Amino acid sequence: MRRRQEEAPGSRLERAVVRFDESDAARTVVGLSRSLGRPSVSVGAAAGSPSEVRITVAWDLCWYQWGVDVSEARRPVTEIARGESVEQLDRSARHWNASLGEDARVVFGTAGSPVRRRRMGWLRRR
Repeated sequence: MRRRQEEAPGSRLERAVVRFDESDAARTVVGLSRSLGRPSVSVGAAAGSPSEVRITVAWDLCWYQWGVDVSEARRPVTEIARGESVEQLDRSARHWNASLGEDARVVFGTAGSPVRRRRMGWLRRR
């Protein structure tokens, strides 16, 4: 009997993004984006859990984090934390490896941070 091959980490992250995009959390992001602009997005493994993925969405004025447990399809996407300053986030949560696409869905695997680009532009003008 063949052992089932372990799933690639990328597919776990991609499944989490799909679940997130179908959740109320995604609607929250869309609503905030209308007034705050395009956010920076980070998708990564949650510390201490092999099946939970952490999705961080940040603007200049605030940030939110949600957890998606990909092992339980019925478990809802849950808010983990929120804050007012991107500097409050740990380094791994500021690894901007996704974005909000034109269709208002999280697009995993795209580099770039609107928050960082705006700040860098501000630094260059001084």
